[in-house]
Amino acid sequence: MISNVKFNELEKRVDLLVEKVVSLELQVKSLTDSQGGEIPPGMSPITTLAAEFGISTKKAEELAKNSGVMLLRLKSGAYVVPDEKFREAARLVLRGAKRKYGSAYWYHPLIGKFQMSGGIPR
Repeated sequence: MISNVKFNELEKRVDLLVEKVVSLELQVKSLTDSQGGEIPPGMSPITTLAAEFGISTKKAEELAKNSGVMLLRLKSGAYVVPDEKFREAARLVLRGAKRKYGSAYWYHPLIGKFQMSGGIPR
């Protein structure tokens, strides 16, 4: 059995830890709100997807706009897109892109001339 003194000490420590957790949760919430809020489920930042496909962010935005993929702008100014729809559109466009022999640039009528690192996505 535990003594009342020890129990009161433990209770105070638990209360103190609970207060710290609550304050940390508030800090995390304020930080995510200041950074533009949370990204909705099923959405990804366009910068991440552009890097994954090896194209620039501007060309990824252009690809999304011209292929009918919905773009959402967060408070921070960053764009997010539906993950699967963007991937599908990017695969179609990038597979259909042509490049002259020996050139570093690719071309597709939907997004124009662009550079792609890493080759054609699977």
